[in-house]
Amino acid sequence: MRVVFGSTDPGLTRSSNQDGFACERISDNMAYGVLCDGMGGENGGGIASAVAVEFAAQMLRRDLKEDMGELSLRSVLSSAIAGANALVYEKGQADPELTGMGTTIILAVLLGSTLYIAYVGDSRVYRLNGAEERQLTRDHTVVQMLVDIGEITPEDAKTHPKRHYITRAVGVSPEVEPDFIVEALEEGSIILLCSDGLYQYMEPGLTQPLIQECMAAQSADPLIQFANRQGGSDNITAIVMA
Repeated sequence: MRVVFGSTDPGLTRSSNQDGFACERISDNMAYGVLCDGMGGENGGGIASAVAVEFAAQMLRRDLKEDMGELSLRSVLSSAIAGANALVYEKGQADPELTGMGTTIILAVLLGSTLYIAYVGDSRVYRLNGAEERQLTRDHTVVQMLVDIGEITPEDAKTHPKRHYITRAVGVSPEVEPDFIVEALEEGSIILLCSDGLYQYMEPGLTQPLIQECMAAQSADPLIQFANRQGGSDNITAIVMA
């Protein structure tokens, strides 16, 4: 039976939470998660993420069907992101105080033994299976581009002054192009969606024990508590799917 749960927290240093999420088990064989990390002014990021989460979750809840093939699923995910982008962009254009607001977005659908992902920005998806921990998404950031062309190392990227400069976001332009991932999963795989408020503290070997705590509690709170123990310097959001 599919399991999905999530949690969000402002962290210890931010006065508001500009992250947002939604998740739901559609059936014994199907579940989805939506995670957004907003940006833009005092209120803009929170509005952008809330609008995007609400719209995308409504679309997935309405349109996901167990008998869907890959092309149909990809079309649903693409339409959900395009619609969220249009809504956030229009709201930003209509209010000068919200101009330029945007948000990252991850849409993840578990169907049978396959994971479907569409995403924009630098929120991440990890797959955990036994001792293996693997990042599935590739950040849409300036530093990731620098890593890709060999100008800096992945280790350098963790502390680079431009590590939070994202190159793609929902709501900043009239259109946005998501990346898609289709991942075949082994029995026992667990999926983690998270914002940078969590993954900035994650090190190899730490995630698996925390995920096992979450599975035992059927709650993502152990991940939130971990990030806050490390300093809680940003909003923290996590969704666990299995």
